Amino acid sequence: MSPRLALHLLGPPKLEMDDAPVHADRRKTLALLAYLTTNREQYTREYLSALLWPDYNQDKAFTNLRHTLWETGQAIGEGWIIASRETIGLNPDANLWLDVAQFNSLIVQSRSQTDASLRTSLLADSVSIYRNHFLTGFSLKDAPPFNEWAFAKSEELRRQLSHALSTLSDDYCSLGQAETAIPHAQRLVSLDPLNEAFH
Repeated sequence: MSPRLALHLLGPPKLEMDDAPVHADRRKTLALLAYLTTNREQYTREYLSALLWPDYNQDKAFTNLRHTLWETGQAIGEGWIIASRETIGLNPDANLWLDVAQFNSLIVQSRSQTDASLRTSLLADSVSIYRNHFLTGFSLKDAPPFNEWAFAKSEELRRQLSHALSTLSDDYCSLGQAETAIPHAQRLVSLDPLNEAFH
């Protein structure tokens, strides 16, 4: 059976290989993995080098990207990322689990549910995955484009969490389970203390 790589990016980033922690020593390795796994697209070497090393000339940025790819292979093994002369992306056949993708998948499934009891089950699972905001405490001091992407992604996911918690609280109340709704409503208040409706 192929190894399974799990990335936990909701909160401080963590990597696990078959449930054992993986230590990626370099922040750029984590940043590259976070970007590729969250977006699941192929990117040109020019694009990724400008994202992670915007202040370097292209030759130096390309060298840094090659070294980071090598370090990524050292940290998690080969076969997870496919790099050609032009493009870099995740191996589509890799056995990869990403908390952001799981969170989004459960939210999407909940939207197609008309039965409140089934919807609450999906939403409760989704909000339990959300440990903290996207890449909490993680940034790159020399890569503003990456930090801007991470901030925008964090805001997008935070809005989804807020909507999920609001729907969950309403659904539990409509099912006569107000006690179960309270922790979710409290979490909503901590997300947005000035919102009177949440109070």
